[in-house]
Amino acid sequence: MVSPSSSPRRRTRGFTLIELLVVIAIIAVLIALLLPAVQAAREAARRAQCVNNLKQLALAMHNYHDQHNVFITAEGWSMDSNTPSNPPRRCWGHRLPILQFIEQGPLYNAMNFSVCVWNPANATTVVDNSINTFLCPSDGKVSIRIVQNIGGFGITTLGMRYASYGGNAGTWFNLTTPIDWPALTNVKAGAANSNGVMFQGSNVGIANITDGTSNTLMFIEWAYGKARDYQDQWKWWVGYNPADSTVTTEYPINPTDAKCGRSVGINTSYTDQDAAGSFHTGGANTAMCDGSVRFLKDTINTTAFNGNGDCKINNVVGSNNNWTFDATKGPVGVYQALSTRNGGEVISADSF
Repeated sequence: MVSPSSSPRRRTRGFTLIELLVVIAIIAVLIALLLPAVQAAREAARRAQCVNNLKQLALAMHNYHDQHNVFITAEGWSMDSNTPSNPPRRCWGHRLPILQFIEQGPLYNAMNFSVCVWNPANATTVVDNSINTFLCPSDGKVSIRIVQNIGGFGITTLGMRYASYGGNAGTWFNLTTPIDWPALTNVKAGAANSNGVMFQGSNVGIANITDGTSNTLMFIEWAYGKARDYQDQWKWWVGYNPADSTVTTEYPINPTDAKCGRSVGINTSYTDQDAAGSFHTGGANTAMCDGSVRFLKDTINTTAFNGNGDCKINNVVGSNNNWTFDATKGPVGVYQALSTRNGGEVISADSF
């Protein structure tokens, strides 16, 4: 009889160092293969949400049009005397009137439209709110909250929120201070010279979009996180300035410093705050005036740069309230043609 102490013992064999390294290498390769797919799937989901946001905004604009027979203007005015400038004063941007049509009725009702958005009656209840419909999920910085000092209104600690989409102002901005009320003579002069859909003093309805609603932009992405100058000072969600409320096609899509020949700043992906752009690879999402959403590629035909290093196109000439195209400097690009409501350009469906 063999005693337990004399029975043969089994030796357990472990991994050798080489085998362990091979297993680790295989796992690393699998992760390297899967990670881009996971990232692509996440970006696809973010891009789909961005498309849905623009769709909701376009539908909201049409609901507003059904009630008022025009689309929302880029800015509203008020005779509010509690302002640092003489009334009438530019007081709120297009996103406030649209709130009632994007399931933000309580916030819309909290806004007193008889006074400015910066008036304490509004500032403490309306401004410091982040609305998901105005935020592209790929624009990571846009959900930031920055405390601002609103000079002249006695508000030194107002939390500001931002937006990823701007209304289509056309191929240039006109900006003047209202000087007479309610005539607004100088504002109307600028509006008559504007060729987009949403701009200072705009009064544009579907009947005015003679280029066709399917060939005219309504909203364009302009990523907050890509703005090259003073990010906290632009794209305010309640704002009315051109770089807060509207975007222009005077710049091509995603006109980075490196692309347009401007001296490169701290980040080569920065773009002008007035220009369309996004964090989606290859272009930006847009909403058309017929309510459809289209992805415009960076490579869409556009008017050439002016060569001055400011990223603007070369055939827009003139001055405030008196801009025009100079045909001798080249034709209007497809991208620019999509932003005009009544330019009469012929645009092929396969060109964008």
